[in-house]
Amino acid sequence: MTFATANFANAAAAARFIASAPGRNDPTEAVDAARMVLVDTLGVALGAADEDAGRIVRKVALAWNSSGGAQILLGGRSAPAIAALINATHGHCLDYDDTHVGAVAHLGNPTWAAALAMGQHSGACDRDILNAFITGFEIGARLGIGFGGAANLRGFHSTGMFGCLAAAAAAATLLGLDEPGIRNALGAAATQAAGLTASFGTMSKPFHAGKAAMNGVLAAELAAAGFDAADGLLEPQGGFGDAYVQDRAAVIQNLDFSGPLEITRNTLKPYASCLLTHPVIDAMRSVADAAAARPIDAIEVEVNPSCIKLAGNPDPQTGLEGKFSTAYCAALGLHGYGVTSADFSAQRVADPTLRDTLSRVTLIAAPDRIMTSARIRLSFADGGALDAETALARGNPGNPMSWDDLRTKFMALVTPVLGENG
Repeated sequence: MTFATANFANAAAAARFIASAPGRNDPTEAVDAARMVLVDTLGVALGAADEDAGRIVRKVALAWNSSGGAQILLGGRSAPAIAALINATHGHCLDYDDTHVGAVAHLGNPTWAAALAMGQHSGACDRDILNAFITGFEIGARLGIGFGGAANLRGFHSTGMFGCLAAAAAAATLLGLDEPGIRNALGAAATQAAGLTASFGTMSKPFHAGKAAMNGVLAAELAAAGFDAADGLLEPQGGFGDAYVQDRAAVIQNLDFSGPLEITRNTLKPYASCLLTHPVIDAMRSVADAAAARPIDAIEVEVNPSCIKLAGNPDPQTGLEGKFSTAYCAALGLHGYGVTSADFSAQRVADPTLRDTLSRVTLIAAPDRIMTSARIRLSFADGGALDAETALARGNPGNPMSWDDLRTKFMALVTPVLGENG
C-alpha cells in the first residue's frame, strides 16, 4: 500500500490516514491477518470467562446500568465504552493475546474490542468494522515502533499506551469523524494512556487492556461531541513521548504510512505467558527428550534484558506471577507441558518437580540479542551439557502460526466454556 505522509506532522498524518479508511481497500494479506487476530481475540477472551479480573470488572461495569447496542461477551448489551472495557479486560486475562513486537504491545485485543463495540452500537457493516480495526491497529503499531519497549523498561505498560491510541483511531473511523475531530480524539486518548509494568502478575495488567479500549472509545465519543484536546502530543518532541521517556533515549517516530501494513507483522501467541518467555520455551521444548531422566545441576538462559526486566520473577507463587517468570516457563517447556492457560494454576506452580527445575535457572542479559530469540545451556550432574538456541520464536512473522494452529488454540480455549457444540 502506498500512502506517503512523511512530510506531514504526526497529528495531520494520522488524521488523514484514519479519514481515508472508508474508501481504502486493504491488501488481502492484511485482511487475513486481521481476521486471524479476531478469532484469536475472541478465543482468548472466552477462555478467560471465569478469570477473577474479568469477572470483577464485569460485575462493577454492569452495575452502572448503561444502555446501548454493543455486545458484551457471554451476555448483555451496553454502551460501547462499557462493552469495550469488559471484553478487552477478559481478552488479556490469560496473557495469551497477540503482540506487535515492534511496539512491544498487545494491540489486537483492545483494538478489536473498541471496533466491535462501536461498530455494533452504530450499526456498521462487517467490512467497515474490519476496516476500522486495521486502521486503529496501524496507528497504535506505528506510533509504538521503537518506543514501546523503552516505555516498558521505564515502568510504563505499552499496551495501556498504544492500545488506547489504536482503540481511539478505530472508534473515530466508525464515528466518521473529520480530520480535526480525529486529532481531538487522538489527543484525548493520549492524555488517558496509562499502565504500570509494576502491576504485571496482578489483575491490573488485563485491566490496562480494558481501560485502553474503554478510554479509546471515550476519546472518540468526546471528540464527536465537540471536545477539544491537544493535537501536538504525538509529535517526536510532543508531550506524550517526552513524558514517558524523559531522557529521550527513544522518541515517537515521524509517521509514514508507506509500505506494508503493520498488522501483517503481528505475532500470535502459541503459549499463555509473556511473549518474552516464548523463545526460552521453544528452546526448552527442543531439548526435553534429550534431557529426560538426567539430573540437572544448572540451567543458563541468555535473553534480551527486557525479558529479565518484565518476566524475570524468580519465585512465582501464583499462576499470574508464573506468566511473568521465565524460569517457571522454562521448567514447563523442559518437562513437556504445553504452556497453555491450564499450566498457570496455583497447583501447577506449586508442583515440586517444576519448583526444583526453576530454582536452577539463571537468566543472563544479552543486550545484543533480539527479544524473540534465546539461548540455553543445561549442565547435568554427570558433567555433560546440552545447548540449544531459538533464533525466532514460534508465532512471529517468519515463523507464524497457521490457521490450523489457531483453530487448535481456539478450540482448546472455548470448548471448556461453551461445550463441544458451542
